[in-house]
Amino acid sequence: MMPSLFIAHGSPMLAIEDNSYTQALHNLPNLLVHRPRAIVMFSAHWEAFAQEVGVMETFPTIHDFGGFPQALYEIQYPAKGDEEIAQEAVALLQAAGIPVNLNRSRGLDHGHWVVLRKVYPDADVPVVALSVNPNMTVEQQYMIGKALAPLRAKDVLIIGSGSTIHNFSYLDMRETSGGAFEWSLQFEEWLKETLMEWNVTDLAQYRTLAPHAEKAVPAYGSEHFVPLVYAMGAADDDRIAQRLHMSFRYGSLSHTIWQFGKAE
Repeated sequence: MMPSLFIAHGSPMLAIEDNSYTQALHNLPNLLVHRPRAIVMFSAHWEAFAQEVGVMETFPTIHDFGGFPQALYEIQYPAKGDEEIAQEAVALLQAAGIPVNLNRSRGLDHGHWVVLRKVYPDADVPVVALSVNPNMTVEQQYMIGKALAPLRAKDVLIIGSGSTIHNFSYLDMRETSGGAFEWSLQFEEWLKETLMEWNVTDLAQYRTLAPHAEKAVPAYGSEHFVPLVYAMGAADDDRIAQRLHMSFRYGSLSHTIWQFGKAE
């Protein structure tokens, strides 16, 4: 049985950096009981109204950012797809009454490959790419993750890639020591308590209940928060949450790794 994971992808620079967070990503495979057959991965950078399930023989690498060092644009992550798992994901979503499309043309954006390159650098675990819909309610997002939960029993690792705090208006680009604003810490601690209690009711009302939610998850930018909900829903049968890592960049950009469910 695989757990599900939420992994913050932060800045694309993580792809070429070596720090405490990239080291935590590199160590993730050691925390799993065995190697996954495939990875089903939601990325905050693929938004779609209906749920998209992406599969290709080999995914092209999308460099969906600007103004970064040339080395980032030269990175390729040629992950293979998994047709069988993609088709099963579509069937599970359809059985749950969730509109879904099979996409055979979109590559992996940096929400996918920046994380995957640190966890499985050889691109030797097949991938199925999934979109997110920030316009849904938390309850609806949770149900999409829950619909995919049976894949975990088939050695499929479900990952949501985003950021629990993602607001460019509150970045201090001079803060590179790992320090964090007090409001950032308060938001993350509320989230920790809510997730560890598996309190989906409060999570669904995070905008009014969580301290400083308006700073952490701006109304125009919730697409980075919702992958957390998908990953949590995928472990509804276990209801065990553990924060494996938390660090900060620029005072507020949080690098968190959450494990949902048991690895056994």
